[in-house]
Amino acid sequence: MTLEHIALGLGIVGLGCFVWPILQRINGKAGPDEPGSGKSLRSPLWWAGFVLTIAAIFLQRIAAQQAAGL
Repeated sequence: MTLEHIALGLGIVGLGCFVWPILQRINGKAGPDEPGSGKSLRSPLWWAGFVLTIAAIFLQRIAAQQAAGL
């Protein structure tokens, strides 16, 4: 397993953390947040998605630099 595969996996999981609440609302399993509450930005799932996506981008940059021989 290479660094690129790890970055891809983290990116997919991070995207899943962002998409899961949206799918729950579309399917009617979760109600919408109150306007102006900012609840979705404070959810742990949102922050997990954010951190995992940033980590994936960082690892992908490292993998690209290693592949270029820098």
